[in-house]
Amino acid sequence: MLLNTFFDIVEITENQQEGAPAASSDSYTIHIKVYAGHPIFKGHFPGNPVVPGACQIRMITEIISAIKGREMRLLEADNLKFLSMINPNEHPQLTVDCLLKENEDGSFKVTASISDKEHVFFKYKSLVA
Repeated sequence: MLLNTFFDIVEITENQQEGAPAASSDSYTIHIKVYAGHPIFKGHFPGNPVVPGACQIRMITEIISAIKGREMRLLEADNLKFLSMINPNEHPQLTVDCLLKENEDGSFKVTASISDKEHVFFKYKSLVA
């Protein structure tokens, strides 16, 4: 688990989509804080900390778990785009935009991104349950 050790959720906002049926999808904006002092940055990388890609994927999965109130796991990841490195000293506050579409089997199709106010660092699509 990375939540509360590597990063914290500061705020979760559910976005209302005009004209969309209530059950069709859920859109969220989540503000998070990354702990630049976390031990992982001593090895990734000394003097130039970078949030590992695997951590970015796991952060989104844990955020979805917090939103849905149950443990979620990544079933499939598709279309991963690491667009820019996240240095936690330069970008300790981040925004995760997340669109969830529930499938009949209770799994969720996820479209998510991690950004700051100026640019997007990471985008991906996945399936979680």
